[in-house]
Amino acid sequence: MKAPLYNDILSICQEIADASATDNEESRLDSCKKLQILCATNQDSPKDHPLQWEALADFTEDGDQAMDIYEVALAIAEKLSLPTFTASAYLAMALRQVEFEEKDKALVFANKANDAAQNIDSEEMKTEIAELLAQLAQ
Repeated sequence: MKAPLYNDILSICQEIADASATDNEESRLDSCKKLQILCATNQDSPKDHPLQWEALADFTEDGDQAMDIYEVALAIAEKLSLPTFTASAYLAMALRQVEFEEKDKALVFANKANDAAQNIDSEEMKTEIAELLAQLAQ
């Protein structure tokens, strides 16, 4: 990913986090809209990247809508052969299913995250996936 896109995503996510920390709902919504526009602008272009979509899904309050956005991130990660982002998207989907109290669905996504993580270098993500799998096995 090119630095300008990463910096744009990071900046908008920081705005959302800052607005959330100060309970500034108007600012949070404005920043979420910026992220939506960034994703829409980059969609199906050479700048399209799963990180922007996963960030958008992470900040999407509607859980079903977030799952749809994670699917977009996942499709792009697989298309671009980015296993770290594939694992990350599956992990995020598993965590959303935990929020929905859908343990069986969470387990399916966690196992997919684990499979994708076999081809990545991030020990931190592998550990997070393993811990989620252990939690779901109880």
